[in-house]
Amino acid sequence: MMETKDYLSYIVHEIHRTIVATVDDEGLPVTAAIDMMDCDDDSLYFLTAKGKGFYDRLIKRGFLAFTAMKGEDTMSTVAVSIRGKVRDLGYDRIPVSPFISSRSIVFTAVIA
Repeated sequence: MMETKDYLSYIVHEIHRTIVATVDDEGLPVTAAIDMMDCDDDSLYFLTAKGKGFYDRLIKRGFLAFTAMKGEDTMSTVAVSIRGKVRDLGYDRIPVSPFISSRSIVFTAVIA
């Protein structure tokens, strides 16, 4: 039987790109495609930047929901949906990469 950490690892290493939903100031849903960068036993880590609407919604609401999907058709697709609290971790956990902006901020989605 898979444990939480197994699902989180699968999302990061096998799927990677997720569709994340937040809520705007009017209570309406807003979605974005976000790459999950890392995980541990009960959390996922992703990046965004200050000044973006996505960052602002995360700070204001403190929650998100997302679905990660992998597969070619209905019968072979695996989907994992998660919702949880988020918090700004700052710059400390940003991996060194030429593809990551110096303005990036690491967020964690706490699942447990």
